[in-house]
Amino acid sequence: QEARAKSREALMLDVRLTDGTIESFDYASLRRVRYSPDGTIVLRFGKDEVTAEGRNLDRLRCAISEHRARFIQQGTETELDIKPEDAAHIERIEIKEGDEEL
Repeated sequence: QEARAKSREALMLDVRLTDGTIESFDYASLRRVRYSPDGTIVLRFGKDEVTAEGRNLDRLRCAISEHRARFIQQGTETELDIKPEDAAHIERIEIKEGDEEL
């Protein structure tokens, strides 16, 4: 337990939405990360897909690819106004659930 607690790698990625909903995805099922310079990151967890849109997301993509990000969080317009211009900001997160096999 102690070794895992000190690990820099996260076991799950929390996806936090503005309504307070948090959905956690197992990093072990992360199969693909696609980043577009237009401000889009697409994460494939098995058949589920998480799309985050915003600005300055390249460092976040690196942290996710290395399993170091504990969460991604959808921001508000108020937060956008007070963040530095070069700070990451996620404007929208969409979760598409794939078909689960039993």
